[in-house]
Amino acid sequence: MTEERDTLTRRAEQLRDQLASAPIELRDTAANLWRDGLQNVRELGRVTGLSRTTLYAALRERGIEPTQRGD
Repeated sequence: MTEERDTLTRRAEQLRDQLASAPIELRDTAANLWRDGLQNVRELGRVTGLSRTTLYAALRERGIEPTQRGD
């Protein structure tokens, strides 16, 4: 294996790992945005790229009931 191939292989592995963790991080970010006041599922979907169904599930998994907005 060449040095170039080693470098590319390591980069591919890093990207694979990032890709695997991205959905979890997006769901966490959506919950944090909700807690910070962005309590509109459509807007959260636009910002995160997650579907409304996914957002409802993600918020509920994190102890947020999206049908009850407010403090």
